[in-house]
Amino acid sequence: MLDLEMGCGKTRVAIDAIMAIPKVRCALVVCPKAVMGVWPRELAKYAEDGSYRTFQRNAGETVRKTAERLWDFINYDSVWRKPLGDYLIKLADQGDLQMVILDESHRAKAAGSKVSKYLAMLGRRVPRRLCLSGTPMANSPLDVYGQYRFLDRSIFGTSHERFLQRYAVLGGPERKFIVGFKDQQDLMERFRSIAYTCHMSDVADRVKLPEALPPQVIGVELPKGDMATLRDLERDFVAECAGGFVTASNVLVKLLRMQQVCAGFCEVVDGPMGEGEVREVNHAKADALRSVLQDLDPAERVVVFCVFRHDLDEVRRVALLEGRPAFELSGREHTLEDWAGEGGVHDGHGGVIAVQVQAGAEGVDMTCASHAVYFSLPHSLALYEQSKARLHRPGQSRPVSFLHLIAEGTVDEAMYGSLQRKRDVIDEIRDGTFDFGYMKR
Repeated sequence: MLDLEMGCGKTRVAIDAIMAIPKVRCALVVCPKAVMGVWPRELAKYAEDGSYRTFQRNAGETVRKTAERLWDFINYDSVWRKPLGDYLIKLADQGDLQMVILDESHRAKAAGSKVSKYLAMLGRRVPRRLCLSGTPMANSPLDVYGQYRFLDRSIFGTSHERFLQRYAVLGGPERKFIVGFKDQQDLMERFRSIAYTCHMSDVADRVKLPEALPPQVIGVELPKGDMATLRDLERDFVAECAGGFVTASNVLVKLLRMQQVCAGFCEVVDGPMGEGEVREVNHAKADALRSVLQDLDPAERVVVFCVFRHDLDEVRRVALLEGRPAFELSGREHTLEDWAGEGGVHDGHGGVIAVQVQAGAEGVDMTCASHAVYFSLPHSLALYEQSKARLHRPGQSRPVSFLHLIAEGTVDEAMYGSLQRKRDVIDEIRDGTFDFGYMKR
Protein backbone atom coordinates (compact mmCIF):
# COMPACT_ATOMS: atom_id res chain seq x y z
CA MET A 1 0.00 0.00 0.00
CA LEU A 2 1.50 3.31 -1.12
CA ASP A 3 -0.29 5.61 1.32
CA LEU A 4 1.16 8.79 -0.18
CA GLU A 5 -0.66 12.05 0.37
CA MET A 6 -1.83 13.87 -2.73
CA GLY A 7 1.14 15.42 -4.51
CA CYS A 8 3.78 13.07 -3.08
CA GLY A 9 4.35 11.23 -6.37
CA LYS A 10 2.46 7.91 -6.15
CA THR A 11 2.54 7.37 -9.92
CA ARG A 12 6.29 8.00 -10.15
CA VAL A 13 7.00 5.52 -7.33
CA ALA A 14 4.78 2.90 -8.97
CA ILE A 15 6.55 3.31 -12.33
CA ASP A 16 9.94 2.95 -10.64
CA ALA A 17 8.69 -0.21 -8.94
CA ILE A 18 7.50 -1.72 -12.22
CA MET A 19 10.77 -0.94 -13.97
CA ALA A 20 12.87 -2.28 -11.09
CA ILE A 21 11.36 -5.78 -11.20
CA PRO A 22 12.69 -7.73 -14.21
CA LYS A 23 10.05 -10.45 -13.82
CA VAL A 24 7.23 -7.98 -14.52
CA ARG A 25 6.65 -8.24 -18.25
CA CYS A 26 2.98 -7.23 -18.22
CA ALA A 27 1.36 -4.94 -15.63
CA LEU A 28 -2.29 -3.97 -15.41
CA VAL A 29 -3.22 -0.53 -14.09
CA VAL A 30 -6.80 -0.04 -12.86
CA CYS A 31 -7.67 3.62 -12.34
CA PRO A 32 -10.56 6.11 -12.41
CA LYS A 33 -11.62 7.11 -15.91
CA ALA A 34 -10.31 10.67 -15.50
CA VAL A 35 -6.82 9.37 -14.65
CA MET A 36 -6.41 7.09 -17.66
CA GLY A 37 -4.59 9.73 -19.69
CA VAL A 38 -2.14 10.42 -16.85
CA TRP A 39 -0.28 7.09 -16.98
CA PRO A 40 1.01 7.28 -20.57
CA ARG A 41 2.28 10.81 -19.92
CA GLU A 42 3.99 9.80 -16.67
CA LEU A 43 5.55 6.73 -18.30
CA ALA A 44 6.90 8.94 -21.06
CA LYS A 45 8.52 11.18 -18.43
CA TYR A 46 9.92 8.61 -16.00
CA ALA A 47 10.36 5.28 -17.81
CA GLU A 48 13.31 4.58 -20.05
CA ASP A 49 12.60 4.96 -23.76
CA GLY A 50 11.91 1.61 -25.39
CA SER A 51 11.48 -0.17 -22.05
CA TYR A 52 7.70 -0.46 -22.29
CA ARG A 53 4.68 -0.54 -24.56
CA THR A 54 1.19 0.60 -23.59
CA PHE A 55 -2.21 -0.55 -24.79
CA GLN A 56 -5.32 1.57 -24.31
CA ARG A 57 -8.91 1.37 -25.34
CA ASN A 58 -9.57 3.13 -28.64
CA ALA A 59 -12.41 5.63 -28.96
CA GLY A 60 -15.66 3.88 -29.85
CA GLU A 61 -14.16 0.43 -29.38
CA THR A 62 -16.29 -2.26 -27.78
CA VAL A 63 -15.17 -3.99 -24.60
CA ARG A 64 -14.92 -7.26 -26.53
CA LYS A 65 -12.62 -5.69 -29.12
CA THR A 66 -10.50 -4.23 -26.36
CA ALA A 67 -10.22 -7.62 -24.67
CA GLU A 68 -8.82 -9.08 -27.86
CA ARG A 69 -5.98 -6.52 -27.84
CA LEU A 70 -5.49 -6.24 -24.05
CA TRP A 71 -6.09 -2.90 -22.49
CA ASP A 72 -3.63 -2.27 -19.66
CA PHE A 73 -5.10 0.99 -18.33
CA ILE A 74 -8.60 -0.03 -17.29
CA ASN A 75 -11.12 1.96 -15.28
CA TYR A 76 -12.97 0.60 -12.27
CA ASP A 77 -16.32 0.60 -14.08
CA SER A 78 -15.10 -1.79 -16.78
CA VAL A 79 -12.46 -4.09 -15.33
CA TRP A 80 -14.88 -6.71 -13.97
CA ARG A 81 -17.29 -6.78 -16.91
CA LYS A 82 -17.43 -9.66 -19.38
CA PRO A 83 -15.62 -10.48 -21.58
CA LEU A 84 -12.74 -8.27 -20.41
CA GLY A 85 -12.86 -9.51 -16.82
CA ASP A 86 -12.76 -13.15 -17.92
CA TYR A 87 -9.91 -12.43 -20.31
CA LEU A 88 -7.78 -10.86 -17.55
CA ILE A 89 -8.40 -13.83 -15.26
CA LYS A 90 -7.29 -16.11 -18.09
CA LEU A 91 -4.12 -14.06 -18.60
CA ALA A 92 -3.32 -14.25 -14.90
CA ASP A 93 -3.94 -18.01 -14.74
CA GLN A 94 -1.57 -18.48 -17.69
CA GLY A 95 1.13 -16.49 -15.93
CA ASP A 96 0.99 -13.75 -18.56
CA LEU A 97 0.01 -11.01 -16.09
CA GLN A 98 2.63 -10.46 -13.40
CA MET A 99 1.45 -7.28 -11.63
CA VAL A 100 -1.78 -5.39 -10.93
CA ILE A 101 -1.81 -1.79 -9.69
CA LEU A 102 -4.91 -0.13 -8.25
CA ASP A 103 -4.54 3.62 -8.66
CA GLU A 104 -6.81 5.56 -6.26
CA SER A 105 -7.45 2.19 -4.61
CA HIS A 106 -10.08 3.59 -2.25
CA ARG A 107 -12.41 3.14 -5.24
CA ALA A 108 -12.35 -0.57 -4.34
CA LYS A 109 -13.16 -0.06 -0.65
CA ALA A 110 -16.80 -1.22 -0.82
CA ALA A 111 -16.39 -4.87 0.12
CA GLY A 112 -19.74 -5.94 -1.33
CA SER A 113 -19.34 -4.24 -4.72
CA LYS A 114 -18.77 -6.24 -7.88
CA VAL A 115 -15.53 -4.45 -8.68
CA SER A 116 -14.06 -5.06 -5.21
CA LYS A 117 -14.98 -8.74 -5.28
CA TYR A 118 -13.56 -9.13 -8.79
CA LEU A 119 -10.28 -7.42 -7.88
CA ALA A 120 -9.92 -9.71 -4.85
CA MET A 121 -10.33 -12.70 -7.16
CA LEU A 122 -7.84 -11.29 -9.68
CA GLY A 123 -5.38 -10.44 -6.92
CA ARG A 124 -5.19 -14.07 -5.80
CA ARG A 125 -3.91 -14.98 -9.25
CA VAL A 126 -1.21 -12.31 -9.64
CA PRO A 127 2.13 -12.47 -7.78
CA ARG A 128 2.62 -8.72 -7.34
CA ARG A 129 -0.01 -6.25 -6.21
CA LEU A 130 0.22 -2.53 -5.45
CA CYS A 131 -2.36 -0.03 -4.16
CA LEU A 132 -1.93 3.72 -4.58
CA SER A 133 -4.06 6.12 -2.56
CA GLY A 134 -3.69 9.45 -0.84
CA THR A 135 -6.83 8.67 1.16
CA PRO A 136 -6.99 4.89 1.82
CA MET A 137 -9.37 5.59 4.73
CA ALA A 138 -11.30 8.39 3.05
CA ASN A 139 -14.53 7.90 4.98
CA SER A 140 -13.64 5.53 7.83
CA PRO A 141 -10.90 3.12 8.99
CA LEU A 142 -13.08 0.27 7.75
CA ASP A 143 -12.32 1.32 4.15
CA VAL A 144 -9.09 -0.69 4.33
CA TYR A 145 -10.81 -4.07 4.16
CA GLY A 146 -11.64 -4.11 0.43
CA GLN A 147 -8.19 -2.82 -0.51
CA TYR A 148 -6.31 -5.26 1.72
CA ARG A 149 -8.43 -8.19 0.56
CA PHE A 150 -6.86 -7.48 -2.83
CA LEU A 151 -3.34 -6.88 -1.47
CA ASP A 152 -2.93 -9.60 1.16
CA ARG A 153 -5.82 -11.71 2.43
CA SER A 154 -3.83 -12.87 5.45
CA ILE A 155 -3.94 -9.42 7.11
CA PHE A 156 -7.68 -8.89 7.59
CA GLY A 157 -9.03 -12.20 6.32
CA THR A 158 -11.70 -12.86 3.72
CA SER A 159 -14.84 -12.51 5.83
CA HIS A 160 -16.18 -8.98 5.87
CA GLU A 161 -18.65 -9.90 8.59
CA ARG A 162 -15.87 -11.07 10.92
CA PHE A 163 -13.88 -7.93 10.07
CA LEU A 164 -16.83 -5.75 11.12
CA GLN A 165 -17.38 -7.75 14.30
CA ARG A 166 -13.78 -7.09 15.27
CA TYR A 167 -13.37 -3.43 14.35
CA ALA A 168 -16.86 -1.87 14.16
CA VAL A 169 -19.42 -1.00 16.81
CA LEU A 170 -22.76 -2.09 15.38
CA GLY A 171 -26.12 -0.70 16.41
CA GLY A 172 -29.56 0.26 15.15
CA PRO A 173 -32.23 -2.20 13.95
CA GLU A 174 -30.84 -5.76 14.02
CA ARG A 175 -27.41 -4.26 14.74
CA LYS A 176 -26.74 -3.67 11.04
CA PHE A 177 -25.52 -0.08 11.23
CA ILE A 178 -21.99 1.07 12.04
CA VAL A 179 -22.18 3.52 14.92
CA GLY A 180 -18.52 3.53 15.98
CA PHE A 181 -15.13 1.80 15.87
CA LYS A 182 -13.10 -0.41 18.22
CA ASP A 183 -9.69 -2.07 18.44
CA GLN A 184 -8.28 0.63 16.18
CA GLN A 185 -4.71 0.21 17.38
CA ASP A 186 -4.68 -3.36 16.10
CA LEU A 187 -6.28 -2.27 12.79
CA MET A 188 -3.63 0.41 12.27
CA GLU A 189 -0.76 -1.96 13.12
CA ARG A 190 -2.04 -4.42 10.52
CA PHE A 191 -2.54 -1.62 7.99
CA ARG A 192 1.02 -0.36 8.49
CA SER A 193 2.51 -3.85 8.17
CA ILE A 194 2.55 -3.50 4.35
CA ALA A 195 1.99 0.27 3.96
CA TYR A 196 4.45 3.01 3.12
CA THR A 197 3.09 6.37 4.30
CA CYS A 198 4.28 9.82 3.28
CA HIS A 199 2.67 13.22 3.91
CA MET A 200 3.36 16.47 2.12
CA SER A 201 4.78 17.83 5.38
CA ASP A 202 7.45 15.09 5.23
CA VAL A 203 8.80 16.43 1.94
CA ALA A 204 7.92 20.11 2.27
CA ASP A 205 11.59 21.14 2.28
CA ARG A 206 12.09 19.51 -1.12
CA VAL A 207 8.75 20.28 -2.75
CA LYS A 208 8.75 24.00 -1.85
CA LEU A 209 5.08 24.62 -2.58
CA PRO A 210 3.87 28.22 -2.37
CA GLU A 211 1.86 29.01 0.75
CA ALA A 212 -1.80 28.10 0.47
CA LEU A 213 -4.05 31.16 0.51
CA PRO A 214 -6.94 31.24 3.04
CA PRO A 215 -10.25 30.05 1.53
CA GLN A 216 -12.53 32.89 0.42
CA VAL A 217 -16.32 33.10 0.48
CA ILE A 218 -18.26 35.00 -2.15
CA GLY A 219 -21.68 35.65 -0.64
CA VAL A 220 -24.60 35.12 -3.02
CA GLU A 221 -28.06 36.54 -2.28
CA LEU A 222 -30.93 34.39 -3.50
CA PRO A 223 -34.33 35.82 -4.53
CA LYS A 224 -36.92 36.04 -1.73
CA GLY A 225 -39.12 33.44 -3.40
CA ASP A 226 -36.32 30.85 -3.42
CA MET A 227 -35.50 31.59 0.22
CA ALA A 228 -39.16 30.95 1.05
CA THR A 229 -38.96 27.65 -0.86
CA LEU A 230 -35.94 26.61 1.20
CA ARG A 231 -37.62 27.48 4.51
CA ASP A 232 -40.76 25.53 3.59
CA LEU A 233 -38.74 22.55 2.39
CA GLU A 234 -36.67 22.46 5.58
CA ARG A 235 -39.82 22.47 7.70
CA ASP A 236 -42.23 20.28 5.74
CA PHE A 237 -40.18 18.19 3.22
CA VAL A 238 -42.32 19.75 0.45
CA ALA A 239 -42.46 23.28 -0.97
CA GLU A 240 -43.81 25.22 -3.92
CA CYS A 241 -41.16 25.99 -6.49
CA ALA A 242 -41.13 27.21 -10.10
CA GLY A 243 -44.83 26.61 -10.62
CA GLY A 244 -44.75 23.09 -9.15
CA PHE A 245 -43.71 21.26 -6.01
CA VAL A 246 -40.28 20.14 -4.86
CA THR A 247 -40.34 17.19 -2.46
CA ALA A 248 -37.88 15.21 -0.34
CA SER A 249 -38.36 11.70 1.00
CA ASN A 250 -35.64 11.88 3.67
CA VAL A 251 -33.03 14.18 5.19
CA LEU A 252 -30.32 13.41 2.62
CA VAL A 253 -32.67 14.08 -0.29
CA LYS A 254 -33.79 17.28 1.43
CA LEU A 255 -30.17 18.43 1.62
CA LEU A 256 -29.73 17.68 -2.08
CA ARG A 257 -32.90 19.54 -3.10
CA MET A 258 -31.90 22.57 -1.04
CA GLN A 259 -28.45 22.58 -2.60
CA GLN A 260 -30.03 22.46 -6.06
CA VAL A 261 -32.19 25.51 -5.36
CA CYS A 262 -29.05 27.33 -4.17
CA ALA A 263 -27.39 26.41 -7.47
CA GLY A 264 -30.30 27.87 -9.43
CA PHE A 265 -32.57 24.98 -10.37
CA CYS A 266 -34.95 22.44 -8.88
CA GLU A 267 -36.67 19.22 -9.85
CA VAL A 268 -40.42 19.74 -9.47
CA VAL A 269 -43.63 17.81 -9.99
CA ASP A 270 -47.01 19.32 -10.87
CA GLY A 271 -48.93 16.91 -8.66
CA PRO A 272 -48.74 13.66 -6.64
CA MET A 273 -48.60 11.50 -9.79
CA GLY A 274 -46.64 13.90 -11.97
CA GLU A 275 -43.22 13.21 -13.45
CA GLY A 276 -40.22 15.20 -12.26
CA GLU A 277 -39.06 18.09 -14.41
CA VAL A 278 -35.94 20.25 -13.97
CA ARG A 279 -36.71 23.98 -14.02
CA GLU A 280 -34.53 27.07 -13.68
CA VAL A 281 -35.26 29.19 -10.60
CA ASN A 282 -32.45 31.76 -10.49
CA HIS A 283 -29.04 32.71 -11.91
CA ALA A 284 -27.60 34.14 -8.67
CA LYS A 285 -24.51 31.92 -8.59
CA ALA A 286 -23.97 32.22 -12.33
CA ASP A 287 -24.03 36.01 -11.99
CA ALA A 288 -21.55 35.79 -9.09
CA LEU A 289 -19.25 33.58 -11.16
CA ARG A 290 -19.39 36.06 -14.02
CA SER A 291 -18.38 38.82 -11.62
CA VAL A 292 -15.44 36.72 -10.40
CA LEU A 293 -14.24 36.11 -13.96
CA GLN A 294 -14.47 39.82 -14.74
CA ASP A 295 -12.21 40.59 -11.75
CA LEU A 296 -9.50 38.11 -12.82
CA ASP A 297 -6.80 38.62 -15.42
CA PRO A 298 -8.50 37.65 -18.73
CA ALA A 299 -5.48 35.51 -19.67
CA GLU A 300 -5.69 33.35 -16.52
CA ARG A 301 -7.04 29.84 -16.79
CA VAL A 302 -9.77 29.12 -14.21
CA VAL A 303 -11.10 25.91 -12.66
CA VAL A 304 -14.73 25.77 -11.52
CA PHE A 305 -15.71 22.75 -9.42
CA CYS A 306 -19.30 21.62 -9.82
CA VAL A 307 -21.63 19.03 -8.32
CA PHE A 308 -24.63 19.02 -10.68
CA ARG A 309 -24.92 18.79 -14.44
CA HIS A 310 -26.80 22.07 -14.31
CA ASP A 311 -23.68 23.65 -12.76
CA LEU A 312 -21.57 22.45 -15.69
CA ASP A 313 -23.98 24.00 -18.18
CA GLU A 314 -24.07 27.29 -16.27
CA VAL A 315 -20.28 27.52 -16.13
CA ARG A 316 -20.03 26.96 -19.88
CA ARG A 317 -22.69 29.61 -20.53
CA VAL A 318 -20.95 32.18 -18.31
CA ALA A 319 -17.50 31.46 -19.77
CA LEU A 320 -18.76 32.01 -23.31
CA LEU A 321 -20.54 35.22 -22.27
CA GLU A 322 -17.16 36.48 -21.03
CA GLY A 323 -15.48 35.54 -24.29
CA ARG A 324 -13.44 32.75 -22.67
CA PRO A 325 -12.95 29.26 -24.14
CA ALA A 326 -15.08 26.68 -22.26
CA PHE A 327 -13.92 23.18 -21.36
CA GLU A 328 -15.27 20.35 -19.21
CA LEU A 329 -14.12 17.38 -17.16
CA SER A 330 -17.05 15.17 -16.24
CA GLY A 331 -18.68 11.85 -16.96
CA ARG A 332 -19.97 13.18 -20.26
CA GLU A 333 -16.96 15.17 -21.55
CA HIS A 334 -13.19 15.14 -21.03
CA THR A 335 -11.34 18.13 -22.50
CA LEU A 336 -8.83 18.66 -19.68
CA GLU A 337 -5.80 18.25 -21.95
CA ASP A 338 -7.15 20.85 -24.39
CA TRP A 339 -7.67 23.31 -21.51
CA ALA A 340 -4.18 22.67 -20.08
CA GLY A 341 -2.53 22.86 -23.52
CA GLU A 342 -2.09 25.57 -26.09
CA GLY A 343 -5.83 25.70 -26.72
CA GLY A 344 -6.43 26.74 -23.12
CA VAL A 345 -5.72 30.38 -24.01
CA HIS A 346 -7.38 31.86 -27.11
CA ASP A 347 -6.95 35.47 -28.27
CA GLY A 348 -5.56 36.38 -24.88
CA HIS A 349 -8.46 34.83 -22.97
CA GLY A 350 -7.78 31.97 -20.54
CA GLY A 351 -10.05 28.96 -20.68
CA VAL A 352 -12.57 28.07 -17.99
CA ILE A 353 -12.94 24.38 -17.21
CA ALA A 354 -16.05 23.12 -15.44
CA VAL A 355 -15.01 20.12 -13.35
CA GLN A 356 -17.49 17.69 -11.87
CA VAL A 357 -15.93 17.04 -8.47
CA GLN A 358 -16.25 13.25 -8.60
CA ALA A 359 -14.61 13.11 -12.04
CA GLY A 360 -11.83 15.59 -11.37
CA ALA A 361 -10.83 15.10 -7.73
CA GLU A 362 -8.30 12.34 -8.36
CA GLY A 363 -5.10 11.88 -10.31
CA VAL A 364 -5.26 14.92 -12.60
CA ASP A 365 -2.94 17.93 -12.71
CA MET A 366 -4.41 21.43 -12.92
CA THR A 367 -1.35 23.39 -11.80
CA CYS A 368 -1.47 25.56 -14.92
CA ALA A 369 -4.22 27.46 -13.06
CA SER A 370 -4.00 29.29 -9.75
CA HIS A 371 -7.68 30.20 -9.34
CA ALA A 372 -10.43 27.74 -8.44
CA VAL A 373 -14.10 28.43 -7.78
CA TYR A 374 -16.57 26.09 -6.08
CA PHE A 375 -19.96 26.59 -7.75
CA SER A 376 -21.47 23.96 -5.43
CA LEU A 377 -19.89 21.99 -2.59
CA PRO A 378 -19.41 18.21 -2.40
CA HIS A 379 -20.78 16.31 0.61
CA SER A 380 -17.53 14.36 1.01
CA LEU A 381 -14.59 15.92 2.85
CA ALA A 382 -12.24 13.55 1.00
CA LEU A 383 -13.49 14.77 -2.40
CA TYR A 384 -13.20 18.37 -1.27
CA GLU A 385 -9.60 17.98 -0.10
CA GLN A 386 -8.64 15.95 -3.16
CA SER A 387 -10.10 18.53 -5.51
CA LYS A 388 -8.05 21.32 -3.88
CA ALA A 389 -4.93 19.18 -4.32
CA ARG A 390 -5.41 19.23 -8.10
CA LEU A 391 -4.08 22.82 -8.08
CA HIS A 392 -2.05 23.10 -4.86
CA ARG A 393 0.50 20.38 -5.55
CA PRO A 394 4.06 19.92 -6.85
CA GLY A 395 4.39 21.80 -10.11
CA GLN A 396 2.44 24.79 -8.81
CA SER A 397 4.57 27.93 -8.77
CA ARG A 398 1.96 30.45 -7.59
CA PRO A 399 -0.27 30.81 -4.53
CA VAL A 400 -3.68 29.29 -5.28
CA SER A 401 -6.94 31.04 -4.46
CA PHE A 402 -10.02 28.94 -3.66
CA LEU A 403 -13.27 30.90 -3.95
CA HIS A 404 -16.57 29.47 -2.70
CA LEU A 405 -19.91 30.72 -4.04
CA ILE A 406 -22.07 30.46 -0.91
CA ALA A 407 -25.77 31.32 -0.94
CA GLU A 408 -26.22 33.42 2.19
CA GLY A 409 -28.48 32.13 4.95
CA THR A 410 -28.87 28.72 3.30
CA VAL A 411 -27.67 25.14 3.48
CA ASP A 412 -24.55 26.28 1.62
CA GLU A 413 -23.31 27.98 4.79
CA ALA A 414 -23.86 24.84 6.87
CA MET A 415 -22.04 22.64 4.34
CA TYR A 416 -19.13 25.06 4.05
CA GLY A 417 -18.85 25.12 7.85
CA SER A 418 -18.70 21.30 8.01
CA LEU A 419 -15.94 21.09 5.41
CA GLN A 420 -13.88 23.82 7.05
CA ARG A 421 -14.15 21.92 10.35
CA LYS A 422 -12.71 18.92 8.47
CA ARG A 423 -15.97 17.05 8.87
CA ASP A 424 -17.80 15.01 6.25
CA VAL A 425 -21.26 16.52 5.65
CA ILE A 426 -22.98 13.13 5.52
CA ASP A 427 -21.29 12.07 8.77
CA GLU A 428 -22.62 15.18 10.50
CA ILE A 429 -26.12 14.48 9.23
CA ARG A 430 -25.95 10.89 10.43
CA ASP A 431 -24.69 11.78 13.90
CA GLY A 432 -27.15 14.66 14.27
CA THR A 433 -24.61 17.51 14.43
CA PHE A 434 -25.34 19.06 11.02
CA ASP A 435 -27.04 22.43 11.55
CA PHE A 436 -30.35 22.57 9.67
CA GLY A 437 -31.26 25.60 11.77
CA TYR A 438 -29.22 27.93 9.59
CA MET A 439 -32.13 29.87 8.11
CA LYS A 440 -31.70 33.53 9.00
CA ARG A 441 -34.54 35.05 7.00
